[in-house]
Amino acid sequence: MNTQQIIRVIDFWQKTIEKNKLEDRLLVETLDYESKEIIDLIGPRRSGKSSILKLIIKHLNLEDNFLFINFEDPFFIESNEPQIIEEFILVFKEYFNPNLEYLFLDEIQEINQWERAVRKLRDSKQFKIFITGSSSKLLSGEISTLLTGRHISYKVFPLSFSEFLNFKNVTIKHKKDIILNQKAIAKYFYKYMNIGSFPEVVLTENPELVKNYFYDILQKDIVMRYDVREKEILEKIAIYLISNSSKIVSIESLKRTFDISFALTSSYIDYLKNSFLIFELPQFSYSLKKQQKSLKKIYSIDSGLSNAISFRFSKDNGRILENIVFLHLKMTGKEIYYYKTKNNLEVDFIIKEGTAEKELIQVSWNLDDKKTRDREIKGLLTAMNELSLQNGLILTDDEEEVIKIGQKIIIIKPTYKWLLETTSSKKGDY
Repeated sequence: MNTQQIIRVIDFWQKTIEKNKLEDRLLVETLDYESKEIIDLIGPRRSGKSSILKLIIKHLNLEDNFLFINFEDPFFIESNEPQIIEEFILVFKEYFNPNLEYLFLDEIQEINQWERAVRKLRDSKQFKIFITGSSSKLLSGEISTLLTGRHISYKVFPLSFSEFLNFKNVTIKHKKDIILNQKAIAKYFYKYMNIGSFPEVVLTENPELVKNYFYDILQKDIVMRYDVREKEILEKIAIYLISNSSKIVSIESLKRTFDISFALTSSYIDYLKNSFLIFELPQFSYSLKKQQKSLKKIYSIDSGLSNAISFRFSKDNGRILENIVFLHLKMTGKEIYYYKTKNNLEVDFIIKEGTAEKELIQVSWNLDDKKTRDREIKGLLTAMNELSLQNGLILTDDEEEVIKIGQKIIIIKPTYKWLLETTSSKKGDY
């Protein structure tokens, strides 16, 4: 064991906590700090997992009784056996603080058979343990297998709109703040739609970064992980799906478009989902079998990424808006589907809570055109009648109205206002 090198690595990473200026993230307040289980944070590259660990340290007001290590440090290229974790703990206790209580293990997958060491540490009951993992080597399902029930898992997404505003020094704590800052909020919402929500992109306003993220994820989280040989086809499928976010896409149509097998098409979609580049939204049905067989809608991890790599010749603001609404619902832990009425009218989102259908949401950029307005209202009203729901919601760019039709109420609201009103630091996985 090279004690001097270990001390240098520990000293460097401990100092990054002091030096970094970190913007608040809502997830920090939702974690179960009382649990004795390992807390793991899983999400796409560049979504801010390392920064969240540092925010947790500040949130807990820890001084010198914690060890923070990023295992992507060059030291671990060669020193990557599981016993190295215990060696770091021993050195920390001897040279920094014998009363070590908290372990923050960032990008833990860089250590071979890390799970053995982490399970042993957890079972010793000496430490509260937080870990992060890159989606390339460590996914939620794999963590469940490796840690066999000894953990609580949280998903880390890019920034919510509330967090985006916080990064821009606009703080929203009460509904009145939305009214008082309405012009600034509306201006920043268009920027949110355009550049997206990856933290570094938001801070630098450099949309080119997100292209690098896209190709990094393809190469490191998919090609290398799954040994993909048809790299060009994978890339084309990824771009095609992200370009068609908020649309229904079938495996059969992709198979024909790219002239590959059904099995390979299905595998590529799974890879893209596992790396968090895309999400699928199923159609609501009371029949689980029908629900599984129904065509899925595709959504992108980030509107800025969609804008950066999409082959669309002009922006479809309505679909970008819908994608943002989807991600917000996903972040807040909602059980969501899209809905088709008996006469085949579509409603963008139905939210379930337990066994009950809770809410219907339609998304439309604007309702200026009478045909568009009539279509959106008809689809929503038909679904409300079929599901015996009294209220429905249409989210738009900036329109606000309440429509009463018999006993039914349809609320029309600007999307940015809804995003802020429904954001809570006490709900869901962010």
